[in-house]
Amino acid sequence: MAEKLLVAIAAHGATVARWRGARLADCREFAGDAEGIGAFREYLAALPDAPAYVMVDAVEEDYRFETLPHAFGPDRAQMAARKLRQHYRNTPYMTAWLLGRDTGKRRDDRYLFSALTNPELAAEWLQAIAARGLPVAGVYLLPLVSAALPEKLKAGAANLLVVAQHSVGLRLTFFRDRQFRLSRLTRGESGRSDNRAQHYAEEISNTRLYLHALRTLTLDEPLSVLLIDRTDELGEVAQVLARENPSLECIRVGRRDIAGRLGVSEALIESSPYAMYLQLLGQGAPRSNLAPENVTVDYRRFRTRRAIYAGCAALAACGAVWAGALLYQVFSLRGETEDAARQTARLTAQYQEITRQFPAAPASADNLKKTVEIALKLRTAGRTPAVVMAMVSRALDASPGIVIRELDWKYGATLVSREGVDATKAKPAPEATPLPGAPPGAPPRRQSALIGGEIRPFRGDYRAAIASINEFAARLGADPQVAEVRIVKLPLNVNPTLSISGNTLASPDQTATADFRLVLVMKPST
Repeated sequence: MAEKLLVAIAAHGATVARWRGARLADCREFAGDAEGIGAFREYLAALPDAPAYVMVDAVEEDYRFETLPHAFGPDRAQMAARKLRQHYRNTPYMTAWLLGRDTGKRRDDRYLFSALTNPELAAEWLQAIAARGLPVAGVYLLPLVSAALPEKLKAGAANLLVVAQHSVGLRLTFFRDRQFRLSRLTRGESGRSDNRAQHYAEEISNTRLYLHALRTLTLDEPLSVLLIDRTDELGEVAQVLARENPSLECIRVGRRDIAGRLGVSEALIESSPYAMYLQLLGQGAPRSNLAPENVTVDYRRFRTRRAIYAGCAALAACGAVWAGALLYQVFSLRGETEDAARQTARLTAQYQEITRQFPAAPASADNLKKTVEIALKLRTAGRTPAVVMAMVSRALDASPGIVIRELDWKYGATLVSREGVDATKAKPAPEATPLPGAPPGAPPRRQSALIGGEIRPFRGDYRAAIASINEFAARLGADPQVAEVRIVKLPLNVNPTLSISGNTLASPDQTATADFRLVLVMKPST
């Protein structure tokens, strides 16, 4: 566990202990006068930074058990704070401890309201701690810290009254089913050995009457008394109490049992009555923290700083583990690489040894490799006129009067060129991705075809022949794979710039034909 500073404040002074290694390391007492507080400041100046846990043992304490309507979140906090302000107006050291819910139909919340009604008792000691710069984790009342005693000392009685002699008086704390119910501190010493038993008996009787008045414990109910005998001087007192009060079960716990069950040395138990309570406070602080937020603000910063440090340490640890894993992987891969290299060298040697026995090949391995690569390229980039021929056949189905006499097909970076076609004046093809293996910047390859044919039968009606040819070209151009269809020759030149000549009265030539030619250009992706 982390180091802590544990302080027990009483009316006569303070007891200070350091918490190291899950137990009290030392225990010192300081008087409540100016000299004692000055010595306390000097003691703090030599300590390292550690959070301070303050416990107060005083008569000026108050406890109230109340029920409030069940609520959640901010509503519950506001209701409890309002109730605290109603009960305790003159002290900032107060708290509300939610104990649970009632068993009635309404299931109200049960609270324990507690406060230190004399804040001046702890003011100078807290100022000395703040002046040193130590964060205050909390301020707690001693009876609530001692709530862990029944379980630690293995006292399982249903009604248990813990009696312990402190420096300022006798502390009597009542527990029902190991739950804190009441505590009172008597003023003055218990007296000499001759009247100590009588003093104890009187105070136990007064406490029992007080519990009966509060309707916490009736006089007929059995009560067990647990005597905390840190100096091993109460053996006779326990015998007297048991003899004179048959209805009481008196249990005495000596110094050795206290030290063994709480995990603190017998020397510290004997040196101070607050050593065992400081041990409990170091093991775990109760939830009933009286300190207001302005007192614990430095502790919250301290915890935030520690959380950041812990997070950074965790990240550093994760980084170290990750780096170690990567380093291990690097060495593993390096070993695998070396094994692969040795295996490759061995297989290469075996291959060379085997190939020496082969007959001489007609071609080298490089030439064979290049041949296979060229064959693959030709297979990938190769095209046939089957697509164009199928397209022309589909267009001819709707034009039975058109007869195809020739079809020239080409697949390359330029268009097909025959009579009447100038490939250099062809429109550029749309942008396309060059074929695999083509040099950078090379134009895309595409299919083109020169289709030549005539109209049969032709009876001299050029208008009808030209319309039929245009319809045929339009059907070809409507195919989504076709980029362009251009008619390069018609049966009759209809250019308006040409002059007209001839005799319209002459008889028509019975041997005239309606020839045409058109160029079909496919899209580069086909």
